Amino acid sequence: MPCDCKNCIVRSLTILSDLGFQELEKVSALIYLKSFKRKKIVFLEDTASHTVYIIKSGSVKTYKSLPDGREQIINVLSQGDMLGFDSLYDDHYSCTAEVIQDSELCCIRKQDLVELLKHNPEVGLKFIKIMNRELNRAQERIRDLGLKDARERVATLLITMFSSRGEGVGPELTLSRQEISEMVGVAQETVIRILSEFKSDGIIRTEGKNIFVTKPDELKRLAGMFEI
Repeated sequence: MPCDCKNCIVRSLTILSDLGFQELEKVSALIYLKSFKRKKIVFLEDTASHTVYIIKSGSVKTYKSLPDGREQIINVLSQGDMLGFDSLYDDHYSCTAEVIQDSELCCIRKQDLVELLKHNPEVGLKFIKIMNRELNRAQERIRDLGLKDARERVATLLITMFSSRGEGVGPELTLSRQEISEMVGVAQETVIRILSEFKSDGIIRTEGKNIFVTKPDELKRLAGMFEI
């Protein structure tokens, strides 16, 4: 399905936000929309990379696989985030991307994106900012794993994901306890216990895999982000 970038509800969250209507019409001809159901693989680690994706709706997790079959989740991405951009100047995807909520992805061929970056400095600058943001996220995750205890790690993950969701997106976070365990580096049983404590304290409420943050300021305090 073709995209209408100039009228897209998430354009302000993407690298296309600074383009004028005339440029957006040209870009729309290069992008097509594709729907993915939950659990669908968008691309696999170490496979040939041809396409870069922007999330229009839904959520996608990226992860790397270990030789023994275990998975390490790298990130959980939502509206406006890009997938596969780190393979722009490489032949293969560096990780696997799997849909965790039914999603719509805007797809653009790598060679078309490279041409867009070459001829639109504003887009190129936005792309650099995205790369820098991902680097900062990786550095913060390394810091958290080294300095924070299990309770602080879970609180940090929840508030970071809650805060990163776009305007108009529901407050729920759809992650399994196993996925949270993989992201924060603690046992699943510990994650279940901590979430139960947060729920008892009224900081979150749950409906199946959906987690609703009801007291974000308290969650930030528990994550060590600021004092109330």
